[in-house]
Amino acid sequence: MAKTSSRSNFFQTFLLMMTIFLAYNLIFNKPKEADTYEGKELKTLQSYREALADANARLLDTTALDLKGKVEREADASVAQKTLTAEDAAKVKLEANILLADTELKAGIARNDTGRIRTAYHTLMPIDSRLKGKPEYSEPIAVADVSGDKRFGWKEWTPQALHDRAIAEISDRSKHDLIWGLIPGGYAAIDGLVHLTGAQPGFSYWFAALILALIVRAIVFPVAQKQMMFGRQMQQLQPLAAEIRKQYEGKPEKATEMQKKLMELYAEYGVNPAAGCLPALIQVPLFLTVYQFMLLYQFDFSKGTFAWVNPHTSQMFPAGFVAPNLGSLDPTLIIIYGVMMIVSTLLTPQTDPMQAKQQRLMGIGISVFFTVTMFFGFFPVPGAFVLYWIFLLVLSTLQALRAYRLPVAPLQKVNTSAGGVYPTSLGGKWQKKMQELMEAAEAQKTGTTPAAGTKSTASKNPTPLSGSGGIGDAKTGKPVKHKPKKRK
Repeated sequence: MAKTSSRSNFFQTFLLMMTIFLAYNLIFNKPKEADTYEGKELKTLQSYREALADANARLLDTTALDLKGKVEREADASVAQKTLTAEDAAKVKLEANILLADTELKAGIARNDTGRIRTAYHTLMPIDSRLKGKPEYSEPIAVADVSGDKRFGWKEWTPQALHDRAIAEISDRSKHDLIWGLIPGGYAAIDGLVHLTGAQPGFSYWFAALILALIVRAIVFPVAQKQMMFGRQMQQLQPLAAEIRKQYEGKPEKATEMQKKLMELYAEYGVNPAAGCLPALIQVPLFLTVYQFMLLYQFDFSKGTFAWVNPHTSQMFPAGFVAPNLGSLDPTLIIIYGVMMIVSTLLTPQTDPMQAKQQRLMGIGISVFFTVTMFFGFFPVPGAFVLYWIFLLVLSTLQALRAYRLPVAPLQKVNTSAGGVYPTSLGGKWQKKMQELMEAAEAQKTGTTPAAGTKSTASKNPTPLSGSGGIGDAKTGKPVKHKPKKRK
């Protein structure tokens, strides 16, 4: 198995990234109920606007999203053709966005779907950051009159009023929403940590993030420690693995044979190359659950500040560059987190010295990926959550530095050509199975049959062979001498 350690690390990272990606899409991009617009043929800007208003009245949010994009494109085309002024086009685009957000908000309330309401909030976020404090932010825009439904009594919105209504709706639901539809108390857990120190705006909210990071790290400490010490074991095996790879260097036709030798090496020392994946995966659900906890508390975090994250500093910089509170996305915190991830990657020793450069480049690439996705808002990250991640990263880096300085037991063979057994753990069974598969593949390739006794070393040699002759006694392990039978 060429470059096993490096591939194992890549496999762990890949599984972690895929799990986060799938969980994110499962939570935030739930498939919405299909809706269609059956109307006249749409060709002009006015017809698109009329269709969008109709979708708004019928609560067809997915259709409204599609029509909003068409209205914006048609408005830009009209400006290019000089049939519409840039100022009028901006008003048309603002109206389209308000109609879309209103549709998403109503659809969320009607279907009891907090995800749809959050989508409305994210539709309004760019408008809020762009127009806040300007006259347009307080100008009313007409929406569909559905006053026949008591849940929707509004006939018009100012962008500010719609933004505030979406926040109020989410905040009210967050106090009772279940995590994963099963776990209650997410909001209450964070609220309890905040009130532990009196809910002081300049202290309690960021300190709650620190306490949460300490709690989470304490929970995952044993699992993470096991994963790191496994890395130390793999590091010890790398010189032996490198020797095997060197023997087959430049011989791609013998790749299967080389992989078999590597598997034999890992089996000989009782090391499972994929054992580091399970601890990494165990931590993912906890991290995603904590993320949901903090997302439920997002708008309450808007009461808290941290260092430069405050209303006064926010006004001194261009809009959006510095968050006014911990409930908003703060680019500066995200950049700090990205830099710290890279520094952590460079500081942490690698399991395979021969692949250290490759592993570090991979770690830096992942750091940049996370930073860019958060910076540009591909998934919602309140400033408090980024601060929590920074605290967690510092704690995990300290644990890694400590783990790589602890003494590690020297390698000991558990399976030898003279006998021995595979460990009875899950890892040992995995090694045994992989060994059998490799031998079967080699036999199929060469057209031969596996030698007797090679299919399952564990079954053929249930106890170690001792000495130079005789089979080990099941109880004592000592050689048993067989007396010759008397001839008749």
